[in-house]
Amino acid sequence: MPISLAFRTDTGNHMPLPLLLRLLPGILLATSVRAEPPLEELPLWELGFGAGALHTPDYPSSSERRTRAIALPYVVYRGDVFRVGDGQTARAVAAESSRFELSMSFDAAFDARSDRNERREGMPDLDFLFELGPQLRLKLGRYEFTDNGYGELDLALQARAAFSTDFKGVDHQGYVAEPVLRYRHWGLLWPQLETSVSLLPIWADRQLHDFFYGVAPEFVTAERPQYRAEEGYFGTQLSLFARWNFTDRFQVFGGTQIISHQGAANRDSPLFERDYTVNFGGGFIWSVFDSKRTVLRSRGH
Repeated sequence: MPISLAFRTDTGNHMPLPLLLRLLPGILLATSVRAEPPLEELPLWELGFGAGALHTPDYPSSSERRTRAIALPYVVYRGDVFRVGDGQTARAVAAESSRFELSMSFDAAFDARSDRNERREGMPDLDFLFELGPQLRLKLGRYEFTDNGYGELDLALQARAAFSTDFKGVDHQGYVAEPVLRYRHWGLLWPQLETSVSLLPIWADRQLHDFFYGVAPEFVTAERPQYRAEEGYFGTQLSLFARWNFTDRFQVFGGTQIISHQGAANRDSPLFERDYTVNFGGGFIWSVFDSKRTVLRSRGH
């Protein structure tokens, strides 16, 4: 099925992305010089475990929130083509140079039970979501600072297909487009500290919007009229992340996401509640095993 994304011009959106694109390079160049990513001899793979907690809305724009604790295996693989972890989601690299990277990207989101959400009571649960699709990552700048800190500015152009699952079956739920502007810094104030900030406006087709905001006739109530979602602008997310490397094997991390749904295509849905929502969480990672084989790689690549 082809991607069908309509970019609305009647919502009055004023995206901050162009302003940030103008300001960031000037700020960085005022205090830094351009540099290539520092290469390190790193294990080809690492295995361990991690745990953390997240506090998030039930779904985008929902006023009802949940705290979720999660423990998962920790996996890093630094192959020439397939790469997992190291500060990024899993991806399969098809082509790469000092200026760009063409790869497949992956993402996922939690489920939500409708019997715990007042607006969705009596409706089907929102199943787990996972997404995959192509990503073109443009390496806009590499910066080495006088205090031995190091930074990277990237723009990733992402388009993914979304699927939901209740682990009994898989359903296609549409398509999403996310250009991501991200700055990462290693050694800010302390050499053990890694930080990043990213900004991403999001657009989606009608089917994915309907997954969150549509109300079918059989679920209409006196307070919840029928609603068919529209394609277009979904929201803009500002993400802040920090990780402290106590050792090469043990790290703690924390982050927050601020999401604006001002001007979103489906603010008229009876399931839409808030123009702004915040996610935050934290946890730790412990790498227990690693390979004897090493590769020359800059961290995060």
